Amino acid sequence: MRRLTPALALLRVTGVAALAGTEVSDEAALALAARVRGQGARTVIYTDVTRDGMLAGPDIAGAQAIAALGLDVIASGGVASLEDLRQVRVAGLPGAIVGRALYEGRFTLAEALACVA
Repeated sequence: MRRLTPALALLRVTGVAALAGTEVSDEAALALAARVRGQGARTVIYTDVTRDGMLAGPDIAGAQAIAALGLDVIASGGVASLEDLRQVRVAGLPGAIVGRALYEGRFTLAEALACVA
């Protein structure tokens, strides 16, 4: 049986960050990630809110910077193509959240799964 891994949702909003369900602070995303890592977090879902739903590609560089702190980072926000999913995989990130691209039929779930297999 697979083990359940809890994850914190880390939202980046124009240079500041917040954990989902909390108020936006003036803390930078990287600093907030370091703080939650120090408190025992192992996995975060990183969303650059300025990209969410915009089909502009996920913030791979931001996700990699957070991953360098020793966190598993799920990229979220902006995935538009199978190439975006390939870039997430090449970057060494364990996953991505896809929304609008699937809803709009840019690719199928089967194609996405095959792309990262």
